[in-house]
Amino acid sequence: MKAKRNARVAAVQVIFQYYFSKSDIKKIINDYQTLNEGFFKKQLKNFDKKLFKKIILGVCENEKKIKFFIRENLSENWPYDRIDSTITAILSLGIYELSFCKETPHKVIIDEYVSISGLFFSKKNVGFVNGLLDTFSKGIRQNERN
Repeated sequence: MKAKRNARVAAVQVIFQYYFSKSDIKKIINDYQTLNEGFFKKQLKNFDKKLFKKIILGVCENEKKIKFFIRENLSENWPYDRIDSTITAILSLGIYELSFCKETPHKVIIDEYVSISGLFFSKKNVGFVNGLLDTFSKGIRQNERN
């Protein structure tokens, strides 16, 4: 479980960098791994590389759909550009996993990203992440809620 958590936390950092810089995602992944080489060597058993790459590349491939969903669920007084970039990265990864990683229960995905958002933000922002991911999961994972 810790291996998946570490992969998700690292993915938030990579997606943040991608949204911020709009550089090539493969270069960002390579730079991230190079900068954190010591961490990767020490934590190889506690890091799910497959999940790390899958969710990052998945977010990039589905960026327009993910951003559309986020925009559609914001109030009129809260434009997309007002969302903190780290929250956008967290939401994007959570939405991707809820959409495409059906083998992982929706509650696990939501709990993971809510917990990760708590590493960076206050309860108010954590509640925002929880609410948006829960709303999305109700539409995409209806069969798990019955």
